[in-house]
Amino acid sequence: MKTSVDNASEPPRPAMGRPRSEKTRKAILRAAYHLLKQNGFDDVSMQEIALRAGVSTATLYRWWENKQAILLEAYLETTREVLPYGKRGSPLARLRKYTLRLAEFLKSENGRVFLRLMLAMQDNPTLRQAFYENVYLPRRADGRAVVEEAIAAGELPASVDADFIISLLIGPLIQPALLGQEVNTKSAQTIFDFVIRASSF
Repeated sequence: MKTSVDNASEPPRPAMGRPRSEKTRKAILRAAYHLLKQNGFDDVSMQEIALRAGVSTATLYRWWENKQAILLEAYLETTREVLPYGKRGSPLARLRKYTLRLAEFLKSENGRVFLRLMLAMQDNPTLRQAFYENVYLPRRADGRAVVEEAIAAGELPASVDADFIISLLIGPLIQPALLGQEVNTKSAQTIFDFVIRASSF
């Protein structure tokens, strides 16, 4: 997957170059993610990523537009399967399990990286757009599909708005996490029970 975030201040990536080595790509993304966890988004440089990965900065610019693109791809590569909705079992049970897992995720090291990314994109419109396209839209589509399965299975009424349900389940967990407040599975269960009960009226 190629993640692109435009940034006029960075040197352009050459149009042609050697094909990417998968081993080298993974080494770069591991290095980038480690630095993102350690330093935060703003305090990571292309030079640091290159040094830790054992490559030249020219290699980075040949394969990515800028550090934002590398860090976003590193986040996606590391957390892609951390919060799956799953394919087995009742759709409503899978939605509940996802909600509880999200609470645990937000307390984890990977969750803290996610929250840093959420904060960093507020002052970076191009990063925000890339996150919206590469993270938000695919994840929202996954969640909407599970809600629609629950409707088809008769577990939720047909009048339910799938996007609204996902927002009601996720928003009350992410907001306190961004404020540094405790998020736990008990609160996630309370939110889930309330939302599902209210949606049945």
